[in-house]
Amino acid sequence: MRGPIDSLRAIAFASPLYRFTLGGRQPERLAQAPTDPWPGDAEHARQIMKGTWRFAGQTLQFDGKPGSVEWYPTEAWDGWVAELHGFQWLRDLRELGGEARGAARHACANWMAECGSWERFCWRPDILGRRLAAWLTHGGFLLNGSDILFRRRFLQSLAEQTRHLARVVSHGPEGIGRIAAVKALLYAGMTLPGAERRMPQGLRLLEHELDRQSLPDGGQAERNPSVQFQLMRDLVEIRFALIAAKKPTPEWLQLAIDRTAPMLRFYRHGDGGLALFNGSSEEQAELIDNVLALGQATGKPTSRALQTGYERIVARRTLVLVDAGTPPPADFAGEAQAGPLSFEMSIGRERLIVNVGAYHGPNSEWRAACRATAAHSTLGIDDNNAVEFRADGTLGRAPKDVTVERDEQEGATWLTMSHDGYRANSRLIHRRRLFMNADGTDLRGEDIADGPGGEQFTLRFHLHPDVQAAAIRDGASVLMRLGSGEGWRFRAQGGVVSVADSIYLGGGTMRRTSQIVVSGGLNGESTTIKWAITALPKEKKSRRKKKPAGDEESA
Repeated sequence: MRGPIDSLRAIAFASPLYRFTLGGRQPERLAQAPTDPWPGDAEHARQIMKGTWRFAGQTLQFDGKPGSVEWYPTEAWDGWVAELHGFQWLRDLRELGGEARGAARHACANWMAECGSWERFCWRPDILGRRLAAWLTHGGFLLNGSDILFRRRFLQSLAEQTRHLARVVSHGPEGIGRIAAVKALLYAGMTLPGAERRMPQGLRLLEHELDRQSLPDGGQAERNPSVQFQLMRDLVEIRFALIAAKKPTPEWLQLAIDRTAPMLRFYRHGDGGLALFNGSSEEQAELIDNVLALGQATGKPTSRALQTGYERIVARRTLVLVDAGTPPPADFAGEAQAGPLSFEMSIGRERLIVNVGAYHGPNSEWRAACRATAAHSTLGIDDNNAVEFRADGTLGRAPKDVTVERDEQEGATWLTMSHDGYRANSRLIHRRRLFMNADGTDLRGEDIADGPGGEQFTLRFHLHPDVQAAAIRDGASVLMRLGSGEGWRFRAQGGVVSVADSIYLGGGTMRRTSQIVVSGGLNGESTTIKWAITALPKEKKSRRKKKPAGDEESA
């Protein structure tokens, strides 16, 4: 929400005279620029070369010379426009190489011609920071073989954007976007002759932001696993850039990496991807591996992240991750979801119980639906959300008191938790108890709606798309089969068990899947639902004589 000071700034920045204040010494070259250590997506670059621009769940087509694009298409949603103006797709064009270099220069030249003066959206500090960092790290790619006019305009634009960013770096969105802006300022100080003072400024601001955003257990304030990954990635890139520039790495930066890495590992499932809480996606397991390797931080994940608000249970091949915290503070809650006490469960490299994940696309109804309590593996009351979302997407009523106790004995784990997110509209408390046995073959739960309010409960267990589920005729259990063929059984008492349709967005695209639903009426006092997820005995291998190759029976 913009205040009067922001409005006054906007009036000043929009003045035709403002660009003159950005003038000054124009660099004639780039010093040793930070390199981008990550691979690009060559296939995405090929699509861009054909005029197909795919960002943030939306695809738009443009005609003309490769690299031609409309900077503010009427049909594009804000997320698409933000990614376009962030220019991180230069990495993909660099990966493709060849004619893609000309397309990249063409796009940058058009941006400078059409958007080179201040504009509220694309000069927002977080978007500006991502663009500036992308231009600086790909400066060699863009300038190699370019004409004198492009070179002069490009270096001038870099200097102007840097001077503006230095004035507004702390006035943009909170959270990971603030880190992006600070990182770009630091990069400019290392790369642009005449802007050297921006490097110590960037380091001071980065240390300040890490103090504000990093929690004692290593988590980031947004409580979003994908943001944790992006933070780790930014810190590793900064450390890598300092080393390449032969600059000293501050001790506090390495300590921040050492704290951030174990929490990133905390969020990973057995397949290497991330859990789906508070707006996150699975992300690419190989890229997560690369980031952790480049960070050289070897700390292992703990079982508890009390300040960030998550619990982790590991029993042999079984992993359970639980959201046991309050929603993020308002300034860090742009992607927050209503999933208190929800959990995810994986067996080895296969996911079994999941949350739906976040929708990043133009449909506002889908975005709202994926933030809802019903999109999480937890208890819902009367189709209400445990966290209120206002019309503008900000948080309203939310749980204030979330409790968690943990007990471990002889390898078994008990979690006893509660939240008061339904107190205001349903006059009850949700209590959840989880028990995991020592060998990871038996997860038991007890959900209690404790209080006089509410009429109906719905307990959901969303399944990964690779899981097949079939309800048993007894009306109280469901058989589940993982992609590997491994079998698990769900059973419950205290409500009607059914299998319903669901969706899964963890991989970035919408996939059909199923959910187990336990539903029933509330008794006006204290309603208890007990359930269990247990491994089925493995079938004994056949002792029949092995047949010659090519003569196997079909599964």
